[in-house]
Amino acid sequence: MAEISKEMKIVLIINLFVAFIYGIMYVFLPEGVYSLNDAPYFDPHFWRLFGGALIAIGIAILLGMLNREWDNIKILFQFAIALLIILALVNLTSNIYVTRSATNLIFHWLDTIVIIALCVFNTFFYLREEKK
Repeated sequence: MAEISKEMKIVLIINLFVAFIYGIMYVFLPEGVYSLNDAPYFDPHFWRLFGGALIAIGIAILLGMLNREWDNIKILFQFAIALLIILALVNLTSNIYVTRSATNLIFHWLDTIVIIALCVFNTFFYLREEKK
């Protein structure tokens, strides 16, 4: 089995960092995030559930980094790319049916840009790792 490259380790660390930052914000600070970004809806259960899912993905990334074998973490990477594509589509289409304030629109587009950047970044390095 092939060991993951140093570049892929960096990609995993970036994904881990983003997953934990957003996960912690949504699990432990949903009221603060809600008040900062002026969200049109607030359901603390949903926000904490989403944050918990992000933390779970972060833990899976951490376990993958400890495993170090590309064949063992490849399915995790495929799942992460699929999740990011779905999140990007949901974020983009929500502009159609959600009325947002100017503040929320800025936060919304920031999140969408982070998601799309991670999706492109992960896909690029996934394909590169697959060639090796």
